[in-house]
Amino acid sequence: MSAQDFHAIPSQAELEQADPQGFVLQVAPGQGIRVSLAGVYPEVAMNERYECYSLVLSVPAEVTLPSQMYRLFGPNEQQWLLLFTPIMPGADGRARLEAIIHREKIQSAADC
Repeated sequence: MSAQDFHAIPSQAELEQADPQGFVLQVAPGQGIRVSLAGVYPEVAMNERYECYSLVLSVPAEVTLPSQMYRLFGPNEQQWLLLFTPIMPGADGRARLEAIIHREKIQSAADC
């Protein structure tokens, strides 16, 4: 897998518009599990050039995963390597993982 196979981290708005059921988390080489996007929540960025948000995934029932780097595949064949950490289970009892994203905003020509 080359670096060009990876995609830029999406904006919070892009993830909010994504199909919540369209994600797969790679848990071992050649092995992935379908996860759902439980939420995307704003966080505090270091300054106005950046955005920061929390990306929360729900994993299938009976699955618990440790904190580590995972490859996440998005609904449009994107893929990202992100550090996910377990957090409190959701209201449905399913385990959840969270990644904190801090990315530079893409400026449009109008912003320059």
